[in-house]
Amino acid sequence: MRRDALPREYELANALYPGPDWKSAHVDEGGQFHLVLVAEDQAVMRMGRTAESSARLQRRVDLIQALSGLFSFQLPTALGPVWHGDDFSAVIQRYIPGAAHPPHTGDAPRLRSVLEELAAVDLRPLDGLLAEPYSFRGPWTAPKIDATLCALPLELAGAARQVLDTIPAFGAVAPSLVHGDLAGHNMRWRDGNLLGILDWDLAAAWDPALNTAYLCLWHGTDFAEAIAPSPEVAWRARIWLGAMALESVYDASLDPGRDLGALIGKIGPRLVAAAAATRG
Repeated sequence: MRRDALPREYELANALYPGPDWKSAHVDEGGQFHLVLVAEDQAVMRMGRTAESSARLQRRVDLIQALSGLFSFQLPTALGPVWHGDDFSAVIQRYIPGAAHPPHTGDAPRLRSVLEELAAVDLRPLDGLLAEPYSFRGPWTAPKIDATLCALPLELAGAARQVLDTIPAFGAVAPSLVHGDLAGHNMRWRDGNLLGILDWDLAAAWDPALNTAYLCLWHGTDFAEAIAPSPEVAWRARIWLGAMALESVYDASLDPGRDLGALIGKIGPRLVAAAAATRG
C-alpha cells in the first residue's frame, strides 16, 4: 500500500537528512511495525507505527549496524541517529535498489549461498539485539492450537496435529541467525543478482531451517533439497512450511465471518506434505 507523504513526514525527513527530493517521496504502509517514506534511489525514512515499535527502533538500527559488512549483499544501514518525537520515532536509512524476485523461480546456488552467509554469522556480538523466536505471531499455545484445528476439515486436522506435535522438538536444534521474513520485497534483486535484504525486525537466534522454509515460500517448495545445507535441514524446512500454513489458518479463524474454503484449498497440499515428512 502506497500513499503520498504528509507535510509533517517530508518536513521531518528533510530536517533529518537534507538532499533527497522528499516532496516527491511516497509512503509504503505495508509493514507491520513501520511506515517507510521512500525517496527512490536516494534514501528512506523509517517511522514506528506504534509506541512499541518506536521504542524498539534503536535496537533494530543497532542490529543492522552490527551485521553491516558481513554479507555479500547490502543492508539498510542508518544514515543518521534515531530521532524520537512525542508520538513516534524515525531514522533515515540507506536506499537499496532492486525489486522482488519473480515468484516460483530462482537460482538454487545463489539462494543456497544466502543461507550459508546467514549460518556463518557469529551470534555472540548480537546478544540483546535479536528478537525472540515466535515474536511475530506468538508460540503455539493450547488455545491457538485448538482454534486452528477447529477451523480445519477433519481430514486435515490430523495432519495439522502431526506437524504441531513435531515442531517443539526443533527447539533443541543449535540456533543460527534467522531473518524472520526472507521473501518477496524484503529481498532486492536486479538482473539475477541479490542487491540487498531489508526488514530485519524479526531476526532471531532460531532453527536455521526456517530460512530455507521462507525462501521456499517465495521461490517454490521444490527448492528445499536444492538449497538446504543438508537433507535434515530440508526435512525440517518442509515441516516448518506446514506450520506456516497453519499460522495462516489461525489468523483467518480470528475473523468469524470469513469463508476459509479457498485458503484451506491452497494450503492443504503443503500441510499434507509436511505431515508426511514427520513420518519419514
